[in-house]
Amino acid sequence: MGVGRLGSIGLWLLILMLCVRQLTRHFSALVTPSASEHERLLEGLHGKHLNPDWLSSVLQQAAQKGQQPLPSNDVASLQVVLGTEKFWPQSQSAQLQLDLVGMKQPVYLYLKKVIARDMPAKSAQALRRDLSSNRNEARFYQEFSAEMRARGVPLLQAPLVQEDFSCLDTKIDGDEEEHLREGGMLLLLECADEGFMQTSPLSFDQAALSLSLLANFHAAAWEDRDLLHKASNRLYATGSYWMLDRRGRAELQQLKPIWKNYLEAFQSHAPDFLAQPSIRMLAERLERTAVWVAEQLRPSAEEDFATLMHGDPKAMNMFLPTIMAENSKALIIDFQWTGVGYGVADVAMHLPHSVHDAALRDGGEEKLVKMYYNDLIRALEQRLPKPRLDAFTFDQAWHLYRLAFVDYARMVMCNFFKGASPAAFQAHAHRPNVGFLYRNVEASLHFLQQLDQHLRYVEELRGEQPVTTVEVSPDQSLR
Repeated sequence: MGVGRLGSIGLWLLILMLCVRQLTRHFSALVTPSASEHERLLEGLHGKHLNPDWLSSVLQQAAQKGQQPLPSNDVASLQVVLGTEKFWPQSQSAQLQLDLVGMKQPVYLYLKKVIARDMPAKSAQALRRDLSSNRNEARFYQEFSAEMRARGVPLLQAPLVQEDFSCLDTKIDGDEEEHLREGGMLLLLECADEGFMQTSPLSFDQAALSLSLLANFHAAAWEDRDLLHKASNRLYATGSYWMLDRRGRAELQQLKPIWKNYLEAFQSHAPDFLAQPSIRMLAERLERTAVWVAEQLRPSAEEDFATLMHGDPKAMNMFLPTIMAENSKALIIDFQWTGVGYGVADVAMHLPHSVHDAALRDGGEEKLVKMYYNDLIRALEQRLPKPRLDAFTFDQAWHLYRLAFVDYARMVMCNFFKGASPAAFQAHAHRPNVGFLYRNVEASLHFLQQLDQHLRYVEELRGEQPVTTVEVSPDQSLR
């Protein structure tokens, strides 16, 4: 082999090594936050550094409000716990380690920051919607969480809620998006201890526990006119992130093309099931009923069965005990979409999004809703006279659940099925924050079977002619 060829090989090896080094640095930067990013995490809303003296004063004020979960107010030092940083498009978060004066063991708080200037480019309407949800969470912790905790709801304490969303209340002539970029929030939250975990999808037993948590949450504000009037003014008058008017009715225009793409992408997986007329026409049927269904799910603070609904009760917004026991309790977080509503609407989102389809089959869905209902009634027995309890029958709960399932399905098919395919599902398969029905083929097809059945119920209520079909389950058709 000649010297020239050896030199050429050496040159290519050198270039390859440089490329590998560059890629390694790039990957490390993606995985390990830089020192500057840690410094940004420890900045307040207006650039002020979060130092021990500041945090000590925050804890002292929180103690007076009953929101101080730590054993001392005196902070000697604080730092970001490496590996807990999350730089989401909408927010930044991390666990903070605090060393307290006179204590050997460190303690921890959860930090969440929302800085509008750091959010990705979006329309003024979308930015306003996102910032409004952050203000909603801030108001929940500031004005409602202490009362809900006093009523027996297991909530984490919030030593600090600092927000500046005045931009939402002022109108300007000019660039509205730029004006909204002035908004922000800083939240410090108690950390769940080591006895809790977050996981998705949930098994039947885990779902029973999460539904018990929701029942307890809903019972705490059930038909409490004063609390609900306050919530309708300070939180969302109608809770949930998927509410039709909140999303915008123009979003319905996406329904048919997205459904057409879904049918094409999954046709080979369940050809007989997806070929049924009632299934192929799901988009048209949803579009025809969407506005009417949404109107049935907007109770005022004065109406029977109204309560505070969480609005985004996915499994990853819950902490379940790592060891399941008879008296086990779960915790719930993230109140960006909390407002007045029907409690079973939370259930109708939670089951398809976060519970394994195996737990919902063969009557499992209705059985879990019945378990939620029974837990709700038991909790309400402590607060309401029997005639008011008797008014809310299981048939009434199941009726509202079926309406709410169709309402949430409209959001799924207008948004979460966008770009759906077996390959896309596989890419999200190990992401627990993503709904199980749009990262698992069997769960997705079972969801469509449920939707068909609940839509038929809605169509009967409206006096519409049902779509004729031959019953073929996705399991029979699945290939």
